[in-house]
Amino acid sequence: MLSFALAVLIISPLLIPSTLCVPQGVTAIIRPPGASPPGCLDSYPGAFGFQPTDHPSSSQMAESQCIQPNSLKMSLNKGLLVDHLGRIGSIVANRQFQFDGPPAQAGAVYTGGWSVCPDSLIALGPQKQFYACASGDFENIYDSRIADYCRPIFLKLVSFVEC
Repeated sequence: MLSFALAVLIISPLLIPSTLCVPQGVTAIIRPPGASPPGCLDSYPGAFGFQPTDHPSSSQMAESQCIQPNSLKMSLNKGLLVDHLGRIGSIVANRQFQFDGPPAQAGAVYTGGWSVCPDSLIALGPQKQFYACASGDFENIYDSRIADYCRPIFLKLVSFVEC
């Protein structure tokens, strides 16, 4: 009888891990190699958004827009970009920029290293250039050119104001 009870005690702990669901994702802050461009800061006071633009402008003033109910509001703290829902801004395995989690999506390439530069552009590590690639009626943003139909863009900071 004792040997049967011992066998049950040994087997049942082995079954427990297979019945638990553990969320998969990247919890580490992974930064791209290289420093941010000169003068760029890894933290920004207050909520902001961005507007894709084809050309960097010489203006150092961030554009202002009225906050709308569907505005994507972000914050930047020590290189971590987070939206108003608490999701982490990252570059995922297919090189697309998106917000997930937390944690960031499994296989995320970069989860940190964001900065805001004096020319009001958003940088990821040393780069300010991103790519917009058509996907139906909209464009997805990538950190590298994944196809011939992608066009180079920059992400211009937009300050939100109450209107």
